[in-house]
Amino acid sequence: MAMRVAIITTESADNAAILVALRAVDGIDIEEAGAEGFASVLRPAPRVVVLCVMSETELSTLPPEVKRLAQCPLLVVVPAPLTGVLGASSAIDDFAVAGAGGDELRARVRRLASTSPAGGEVLRRGDLMVDTVTCEVSLQGLLIELTFKEYELLKFLASHPGRVYSRESLLNSVWGYDYYGGDRTVDVHVRRLRAKIEDANHTFIDTVRNMGYRFRRDV
Repeated sequence: MAMRVAIITTESADNAAILVALRAVDGIDIEEAGAEGFASVLRPAPRVVVLCVMSETELSTLPPEVKRLAQCPLLVVVPAPLTGVLGASSAIDDFAVAGAGGDELRARVRRLASTSPAGGEVLRRGDLMVDTVTCEVSLQGLLIELTFKEYELLKFLASHPGRVYSRESLLNSVWGYDYYGGDRTVDVHVRRLRAKIEDANHTFIDTVRNMGYRFRRDV
């Protein structure tokens, strides 16, 4: 089955070089969208999203919203002057400078795709399995009943094992920027999630002091 890659381009950006680079790869199905109405190419979630932006304003607003909707690796293509502010967004998994060669773009997309489950697969983290299609979670084969936000939080963390996310980052990625509640919501959902998926033999989510939460690699 072809790997779906979504390319989202703002009006000021040029994605011609990216299209040429990725169309040269067998087994990639490309879907394109503009900055307005891009949600249509993010359902179902592609393996990788390539987002082309040209301004710092676009860089600060679009990646978190794209990541929240897609829940898959995000590669951002930016002009060289913007590389200095990329670290401010936890939504970005990798970046390339506008004008990068085709070999570099293909390599970055392939690397990100290797970290993302293909459609129909499950996230397998030790005895824990998260089915991203049926939205079912099981531990040692037993189904666990989660609320929608508990599931979305677990899926997000389990998709990025070893990476630390602040409460604010999780709030923006899972609940969205239009959520007006405080970051205590994250603590409450993590506590409830732990009560359902963890026991004396299973620990999946670590609290990183003064930083946030992390899904463990060694499960």
